[in-house]
Amino acid sequence: MSTPPSADARMTDLLDRLLGSVDSLTDELTAEILNGEHSYAESTLLSHEQLRTAVHDNLCTLLRALKNGGVPTNMDAPRAAGRLKAEQGIPLAALLHAFRLAGRFIWDRLLAMALDQDSAAWLLHRASDVWLIIDECSSAAAEAYRTAVEEQARRDASARSVMLTTLLDGTAGNSSNAWEIMRVLRLDRKGPFLVVCAEINDGADPLPAVEGQLRAVDIDAEWIHRAGSLLGLLALPNEHMAVAVEERLDGIALSRVGISRSFTSPIDAPNARREAQLAAQCLPPGAPGTHIYGSSPIALLAATSPDAASEVAHTVFGPLLTLPAAELAVLLDTLDIWFTAGGSTARAAEQLHCHRNTVLYRLNRITELTGRRTSDADSSAELYVALQAARLGTIPG
Repeated sequence: MSTPPSADARMTDLLDRLLGSVDSLTDELTAEILNGEHSYAESTLLSHEQLRTAVHDNLCTLLRALKNGGVPTNMDAPRAAGRLKAEQGIPLAALLHAFRLAGRFIWDRLLAMALDQDSAAWLLHRASDVWLIIDECSSAAAEAYRTAVEEQARRDASARSVMLTTLLDGTAGNSSNAWEIMRVLRLDRKGPFLVVCAEINDGADPLPAVEGQLRAVDIDAEWIHRAGSLLGLLALPNEHMAVAVEERLDGIALSRVGISRSFTSPIDAPNARREAQLAAQCLPPGAPGTHIYGSSPIALLAATSPDAASEVAHTVFGPLLTLPAAELAVLLDTLDIWFTAGGSTARAAEQLHCHRNTVLYRLNRITELTGRRTSDADSSAELYVALQAARLGTIPG
């Protein structure tokens, strides 16, 4: 059944009267929103005037859309409200609740003004239009809200990345500046600290789900990607948690991961970064796992001075390095496992799944080619250093 033209005219007149008194309506609705939504009332960032302006502009948009047959012609006001509430930290649920309050507010005013029967009947026919307009405006505001939050998150992430880079590069200046950066990053509530360096291979995440792993043991962390590595600054609840860090990272590591020694002042972060990078290089290339700086002094020497380590390895191994790759790998593996077994031929044979005489033959072959016996302390030390150089990739092997 069509609505009588006279009723249309009367309702248009009602909407014009509402638009004419939009300033007083704005004050009423602003007060209602503040009374009905605690997030607005408790906000210290959103001023009363900012809220009033948003309410005024959106009331005008809603009333004009009703007058236009239920179709909003301009979504600038809802989008502006969404962006403003995101920037001021008002929850999205509170924003949407405010729009519902506005819809009910307009509906109540129209009902109060529709005194004759025809106007009331017309209003019932247009009820769905009121809430359709509210839904469309709410959706526009919510979309703008989410976009603003995403943009803010990207800005915040970029700023945090710059601050962490400043700490790790040593350009923070004095200790006071460094601690201020730690405060902003929310890493100053705990200590001591660690730096972690994880190599990135082929763009893959070297430490999947690392934040959850650390959060589970009350460790805060901030991460940046830099020069093919993932660098992290970790704040531990106490000094004993360094062991837990290594265990948790070792369980998820997909590449070489170095861990610095613990430190208590953020001004020492640059040195800890270098330690973590060197610690990662103390592991063989392509071998995922964790290594704590200083836990293997010889590997650290090889990683710190790869050229010197390479020279020592060539000097010690000599003709051994001219063997075919497969034979060289077998001899180096045997030597490695023999050292790991504490010089026990029997245990080395067990790990290699061969007879102990085979192990002895291979060790004798190494002696024959290098002139160094594993039974001699000096020669054994030289072989071990050369082996570490080979394992860390400073020479072929």
